[in-house]
Amino acid sequence: MRRFVALCLAGVSVLAGCSDGGADTGTADAADTGDPAVSADESGKVLDAWAERHNEAITSGDERLWRDTVAGALAAPVGARVRTYGKMPGSAKISLHNPVLYVPRQEGYPKWFAAALLERSDGKEQQILAVFVQERAKDDWRAAHWLAFKGRPPELAYDSQGYAIPASGRDLPAAHAAYLTAGDESGLVPDQVSVKARATARGDWRTGPGRVTPGPGVPYALRTKDGGSLVWYGLTQRQELTGGSASRLPGELRDYLAKDGDDPEGTVQAMWQWLAIGYSPAAGKGRVLGESVSLTSALVH
Repeated sequence: MRRFVALCLAGVSVLAGCSDGGADTGTADAADTGDPAVSADESGKVLDAWAERHNEAITSGDERLWRDTVAGALAAPVGARVRTYGKMPGSAKISLHNPVLYVPRQEGYPKWFAAALLERSDGKEQQILAVFVQERAKDDWRAAHWLAFKGRPPELAYDSQGYAIPASGRDLPAAHAAYLTAGDESGLVPDQVSVKARATARGDWRTGPGRVTPGPGVPYALRTKDGGSLVWYGLTQRQELTGGSASRLPGELRDYLAKDGDDPEGTVQAMWQWLAIGYSPAAGKGRVLGESVSLTSALVH
């Protein structure tokens, strides 16, 4: 049975329940067009191969290997992390468990699918929602979005054969960026992380949200049972910090500047990458369901 929501592989379904019955389409007019991004036989091999390449990259400290594992909004944070901290110990290697795939039908390339899985590393585990992308037919699959996630997102809709249904990202990334930059709540109900990001100080540094724009990369969205969209997206934040002491800078920013021996006095220009998952309803304001924020670059003026 070609029903990807049933690919629980002896694990737990995170976004939707597994069933031996017919697929719940969620909508009566879901079109069964295009080819699945990945087949059931291929899916396990894709995840295993990606995890192997990821583990090789993190323990080598070679940024070229890292770039072969990530795409879009994940690329810049990975590059910054390798630049600042170098290779990681063998205990940081990950293994992926209990994957549940959400595979849309698509025409042509790039192809993508979403996954809910457990990441185990150094004796710990966390639930991850991720997106994998294949740019061209012979390319390796890369992670384009990777976010630790708690809770249960809105249920997805499926077509008559159990494939997830591509949806519009609507205006959620732009609405989130507008809130962070200007406090505009016309298209978004802000979460606590977004509210705190508009603070005017970090430690003893004067600051503000700066300028926030959607991207890099495109949003990835799947239709929910209620006609909305579950959306994976990125935001780029450009921020200026002035007048503080080095010891009160965020640790990630302080470590980045210290790598080149920069003394963080005066004005610091920082760039941050947001990875977010949100819900865009059929009508009304969107909501942010989870996010992470990572430094991508910094410069002292």
